[in-house]
Amino acid sequence: MASRTTTIYRADVVGSMLRPRELVDARRALREGRLGPEEYRSVEDAAVDAALRIQEEAGVDVVTDGEMRRDIFFDFFVSGTEGMTPGESWTVHFRDAGGNAAMEVPIPFVVTDRLRPRSSPGLAEFLYARERTALPVKVTLPSPTLVTAFWHREGSADAYPDPFGLIADATEIVKAWIAELAEAGCPYIQIDAPELNEVYADERIRAEYTERGIPPERFMAEGAEYLQAVTNVDLPEGTTLGVHVCKGNGTQSFIAEGGYEDIARDVFRRVVGFDVFHMEFDDERSGSFEPLRHLPDDKVAVLGLVSTKWTALEDPEMLRRRIEQAAAFHPLDQLAVGTQCGFASAAEIAEQRKITEQTQAEKLRLVAETARAVWA
Repeated sequence: MASRTTTIYRADVVGSMLRPRELVDARRALREGRLGPEEYRSVEDAAVDAALRIQEEAGVDVVTDGEMRRDIFFDFFVSGTEGMTPGESWTVHFRDAGGNAAMEVPIPFVVTDRLRPRSSPGLAEFLYARERTALPVKVTLPSPTLVTAFWHREGSADAYPDPFGLIADATEIVKAWIAELAEAGCPYIQIDAPELNEVYADERIRAEYTERGIPPERFMAEGAEYLQAVTNVDLPEGTTLGVHVCKGNGTQSFIAEGGYEDIARDVFRRVVGFDVFHMEFDDERSGSFEPLRHLPDDKVAVLGLVSTKWTALEDPEMLRRRIEQAAAFHPLDQLAVGTQCGFASAAEIAEQRKITEQTQAEKLRLVAETARAVWA
């Protein structure tokens, strides 16, 4: 593995942004045959351009294309591979702030054949975005264990009777996507791994995995090995690899709850190929900062203190105090600040997410201003 980067993006972003209504309408029209591919692409490109401008104007240190070209943050396993068939694999259950059932999201594809890679859709995202901003561009990729969202005990049995065989194949695919992006000059590549944190954090989620036929104990024991394996790539000097662990990012809802103690102790010291660890800390569900003591001192912890779920704008002084509290467990010069997750993990407009575009811009600006105040 090549040497790691020394760049720390103090004002960081996670990935997705609210989708403009015209983009969502255009995608529907494209799929219904009412809009041609060229007309649709112009709408999609405009949405990416707008997402970049919002982030630039907010003053953050790194930008994404807002995941404007995706239906959901992990759909690269559909658009970037062969082996999927339309059909419901399982349903993800979200809960509201009171712990009550809030929303259900069916996964509309099932893996029915051995996965075969295509070129990473993230490469096209990067090549377009880098020509339209002077800021470093981050591209997000799904973690290899996240591919189990498409595994069904009966529907996938012929191709993968053991879900861990599917994870092994996905690991090689994600590793190849990282290599493609790095070779193209992408400075910051992030792996999104909410599922690993959800299983570690919440006993209810572990019970769901057992019911689905995925042993949670094995999932936790081997998850870090697969996560580390995707980093076994020769990277150009200056490439940053990050991993984002949250607990589900629905509309004012979440999948799991629980602190980071177990995953920090068991995983963070084992996935040595990553430079940056994004963690959500926007409410009491995530527990204290104490698990940061398990993170090696040469790693960067991005504190997701600014919520993308709730409309209330966080108090700047409170954010600075919380960063000081975190510094008791991890060096201040190895900390950064960001949002707790993306603003729209699926292709949703502001009304669907119950958060306005103005609030999105204000929260990004708050991230940037907090970073400047703390690490001026």
